[in-house]
Amino acid sequence: MPHPTVPSPTGTQIFELDASKGGGRADSWHTDVTFVDAFPKISILRGVTIPQYGGDTIWANTAAAYEGLPEPLKRFAEELWAVHSNDYDYGATRTIVEQERLRHHQNVFVSAVFEAEHPIVHVHPVSGERALLLGHFIKKIVGFSSTESARIFQLLQDRVIRPENTVRWNWRQDDVAIWDNRATQHFAVNDYGDQPRLVRRVTIEGERAVAVDGQRSRTRKRPDAVNDDQIRAAIAMA
Repeated sequence: MPHPTVPSPTGTQIFELDASKGGGRADSWHTDVTFVDAFPKISILRGVTIPQYGGDTIWANTAAAYEGLPEPLKRFAEELWAVHSNDYDYGATRTIVEQERLRHHQNVFVSAVFEAEHPIVHVHPVSGERALLLGHFIKKIVGFSSTESARIFQLLQDRVIRPENTVRWNWRQDDVAIWDNRATQHFAVNDYGDQPRLVRRVTIEGERAVAVDGQRSRTRKRPDAVNDDQIRAAIAMA
């Protein structure tokens, strides 16, 4: 399967986002599948059906965001760890929450709950750059209350999505986008109304993030019936 909880088209390892179905609009800033400890290192997305207007994807550079932090904020962020879960607050950043999409989130996406702890600042295994690891899967920051977690998260997340850290892609049919999931967040703009939009994604298996002190991401919760091999298979490219 291409995703730990969402069924794929029969016989494939493809994660399909169909705007006509409940879970097909990824209109919230995120890094793919960070609710498992070894989240994907690369994501590949193909535009199958593209609306006549709208539906762009925006990426944010999380390494550039870290570099732009004031030094005291860098030092503070480097000490922080966050709990990521697929059972996150779906409506937190959305101005309109459609009931069909909410039902899909509750009944399909959260059909099995995963939680992982990641450092908020991690060291890229190839470039050695430090990058912020945030996005909508964050449930709380370790050692802080829910209210404090939300404030700290927003302070850092706002730095990630500053316009100077972003690039926007206007899709054409059969375009293929490939990105480094370890150093980016992305957002699908939900501005195309009822037009059809279908994209298909595969991901390449990654490794646990490494904090500046060398500690690695860790699993907090996963279904009893799921083992490491199944998680790897769930996020690996076909």
